[in-house]
Amino acid sequence: MRRYFSALVLALLAVTAVAVPAQAHAELKSSNPASGAALDAPPKQIELTFSDVVSLPDGDAITVTGPDGTKWPVTQAHAVDKTITATVDAAGAKAGAHTLAWKAQADDGDIIAGSFTFTMNVAAQPTTTQTTSSVTMSAPVTNAPPTTTQSESGGVPAWVWIVVVLLVVVGAILLVRRRKA
Repeated sequence: MRRYFSALVLALLAVTAVAVPAQAHAELKSSNPASGAALDAPPKQIELTFSDVVSLPDGDAITVTGPDGTKWPVTQAHAVDKTITATVDAAGAKAGAHTLAWKAQADDGDIIAGSFTFTMNVAAQPTTTQTTSSVTMSAPVTNAPPTTTQSESGGVPAWVWIVVVLLVVVGAILLVRRRKA
């Protein structure tokens, strides 16, 4: 029995020694407009700031959809270090909830994506004169769930769960062994 227990402990140590922490992916830290923001004027530019260096993926990096399902034209999207910016034409923006969906390519090549909503308090006013809108930089986005990321597991790395399971198994073995003695 002692040999069995020693072999089990050595196997558990070997498994935990080779467990490698999961690589962290870039995640959305802040945005302009912010998630949940209520705007009095439509933004002219979208800015997404990530926790790590990102690049533009194939296809649309940013799409903005109005409450009636109409998509805003998005142009001049570019990525520099940890920030993706794009110019939007919100001339046809309507009052109500708008959805901003984003995709980015992480430094390791994986595609990360998510979406959030913001609200327009009033519809865009078509004018012939140039007007400026002011949208302040937002607070960090904390609830931007990724929609197509396979390597994220709800925030807790897999190796933590492996260690917890191994500790429970060793504890159960020790408890059974102690009761027999």
